[in-house]
Parts: sequence; structure tokens; C-alpha cells
Amino acid sequence: MSKKRSHKLLDVVPHPRYGTRILPSRYNADAATVRDSFWGYRGETIYPETAIPANVQKQNFSCIPRGWYVDILKNCRDCRRQFIFYAAEQQYWYEELGFTIDADCVRCPVCRKADQTLRRRFQRYSSAIGRNDLTDEEFVTLVRDAVFVWDNGLLKKRDKLNRLRNQARRRIPDHAATREIESLCAVKE
Repeated sequence: MSKKRSHKLLDVVPHPRYGTRILPSRYNADAATVRDSFWGYRGETIYPETAIPANVQKQNFSCIPRGWYVDILKNCRDCRRQFIFYAAEQQYWYEELGFTIDADCVRCPVCRKADQTLRRRFQRYSSAIGRNDLTDEEFVTLVRDAVFVWDNGLLKKRDKLNRLRNQARRRIPDHAATREIESLCAVKE
């Protein structure tokens, strides 16, 4: 059996696990069969040589299951760069994580990671800001999270940032986190 060759796509955001290569599967599905297996493939740039059959028993669908997963070339909603939504990634989303098959990947891996980081740090900031029993290490994390969420537009009230800066001046005056929030507040004043 001859080994199928993969080819690398240029100018796509690399996936942390799959890179930028289209890896053909061992299944021989033609483009028409793949497109007919799911309404969402119409109008998309697909690579039928990457198609893998779906296990519809594991899918979460309202009326019509997805018959095949196939690599799809997409444009990121945030950064507008192209990326590949890999067939294996789709199989994981829809069969293991339980996403509905109509759920679509609209962000590239880099923007998804950035969004996850932002949400995680905002959640950590939100749970720590009202606490009075923070250790110095936890307080440093709170200050750095406040700077991060402010820079990303999630923290809007300047007085909260100023109060945190004043606490940092008293509590950890020589720490780098204090200098970070000081410089942020100096720019904003």
C-alpha cells in the first residue's frame, strides 16, 4: 500500500497539534459524498481526502446527523486569518465533548487560546477582588490579572484600578506587579 502524502497549506494559522498540514485519511470519500453528508459543508472549502466517518450514535444533533468529518478551510472571526478546522478536531468536539453538530468553529487556535486566557483571568480576578484574606502571592496575581483585564477592556471602572494600585503601594511596594499597575494608572490619568 502506498503511503499518502500530506501537503502543507501556506498562510494558515498553525494548529498546536496538527500544524498546517492536510493529512489524508485512509477512507476514499469524494467531495459530493462529503458535502451531501452535512448541510454545513455547502459553500465551504473542504479537503475530501481528509474525510473520516462519523459515529452518529455519539453525536448531539437535533434532526440531521453529520455523516463525515472533513478538514475545512475557515476564516477567523477575530483576526481574519485562515485556519483549518481539522476532521479529527471535529470528531473530538462532536463525539467526545458533546457539542451540537451545528456548532461551528469561528476562531483560529490562537484567538481561541487568547479568549480562553482572557476568560480564565477575568474569572480569577472576579473571585479574588472581594476577598480580604489573600496571601501576598495571591494579591500579586490579582494585581496582574487586573492589569490584564483592563488592557483587554473587561475592567471599566477606573476607581477599582486606583484602589488596587493604592493597596499594592502599601502591601507590595517594591514588587514588579506594583510597578505594572503604577505605569498603567499613570498612562490613564
